[in-house]
Amino acid sequence: MLLGLGLGILTSFLISFVVFLSSNPGFTASDYFNIYVNGKILAPVLSVALVGNLGLFFLFLRLEKDLISKGVLSATILVGVVIAVLKFF
Repeated sequence: MLLGLGLGILTSFLISFVVFLSSNPGFTASDYFNIYVNGKILAPVLSVALVGNLGLFFLFLRLEKDLISKGVLSATILVGVVIAVLKFF
């Protein structure tokens, strides 16, 4: 289950990072953190990045790795709570 939790969290942030780099060529990882975290637009980008967790969840369900898929679901819920906190506070 911890593997799924780690994969789910990593996937969300990795997808948001890849989206940033593909839409803003020439920027670096430090620019990513400065623009998204300080610019208060991390929440919408993470919301879109959670779609990647959907693919992971169904992949592990198909492979009959139920505990890993539960971890991915837990990570999705955790990142969803982080998004809600970022949006409202």
